[in-house]
Amino acid sequence: MENPNYNWNNLSMEHVLNIRDEESDPIEWHDPKEYPFQVSGFAWFKQEKLYRRMPSLPKNKLPLCVKELANCTSGGQIRFKTDSVKLVIKARLSGVVDIGHMPAAGQSGFDVYIGEPGQQHFLATAIPPIFEKTYEATLWDFPSSSSQLREVTINLPLYQGIEDLLLGVEPEAIIEAPTPYISDKRVLFYGTSITQGSSASRPGMSYTNILSRRFQLEFINLGFSGSGKGEQEVAMAIRDIENPACLVIDYEANVSPEEYETTLVSFIEIYREYHPLIPIIVMSRIPHAMDIFPDQNLETMRRRNHSKKVVEQFKQDGDARIRFVDGSRLLGMRWHEGTVDGEHPNDYGFMKMANGLEASLWSTLKSVGVM
Repeated sequence: MENPNYNWNNLSMEHVLNIRDEESDPIEWHDPKEYPFQVSGFAWFKQEKLYRRMPSLPKNKLPLCVKELANCTSGGQIRFKTDSVKLVIKARLSGVVDIGHMPAAGQSGFDVYIGEPGQQHFLATAIPPIFEKTYEATLWDFPSSSSQLREVTINLPLYQGIEDLLLGVEPEAIIEAPTPYISDKRVLFYGTSITQGSSASRPGMSYTNILSRRFQLEFINLGFSGSGKGEQEVAMAIRDIENPACLVIDYEANVSPEEYETTLVSFIEIYREYHPLIPIIVMSRIPHAMDIFPDQNLETMRRRNHSKKVVEQFKQDGDARIRFVDGSRLLGMRWHEGTVDGEHPNDYGFMKMANGLEASLWSTLKSVGVM
């Protein structure tokens, strides 16, 4: 597992958050793709060993933007146990920080939680440099007296790809597999930039990652910024994902009312061909600041009403495992304070979304015996 010969070009040591003397403070590097580390959040990882959210060789040609955005590692997690008093991360990303309305740590950073599922405690964030693709950061450096076996979850960048990744621990440190999930079932979220995590301050604050800490299950994030549009080719790829627990569909905000009315039924029907009994949640989008104006609100209501109508029609046709969730109610009072730009949630908005969805998701999973 150790990789002593990694010598990445462009590694800029002035960006190490905790500068280390390699001789006095040695680190043993490990590839998290190898056992006993567990990589989750990537449905095709077992076959492809890639930090990628869609297949690299899909059966049907994916839309170009979806194909590119699939390299963003939103929802990806690395889980393991270790007694190391130091944890260091070394990453080479596919690009540099370049999103104005999103913190650099959310786009290109990593954050770490310790604790067993359901009891996870946020500890630290690896803050990326602004102009570098490659960086190294110390996630923790405890006193040697505090050595104990800890459960670790590292959340991967929301809006960046990973070309290379290593984790560093003390030599001779114990590394073990994480606590298993309670089931091999996976919770799937398909949608927009909001689903992908724009504009969380750090990866762990996207609403799907928040929810993943409340359910001891693997979560798969299939949010595609500006490009989740309910295409049939995407539905065909998603239905190939093994062991789904449920599918949440939330792409209203990326399409016009006309496009939504054209695509939603066929998207569900394509998925149902392979998964007739898997629960589906159709969620309308969260409110936008401009919805206070009549013209904008008419379009919003038209899409929301279509979501409700489609769900009711499927129910009338005998589909007992489909439900509608009204996204306009998720942010609660003073909902406009929950965004950075009138559309994309800040951390407060994402927490409100997770809180609002938790009960519906729990009852949906319980109905099929997953929880």
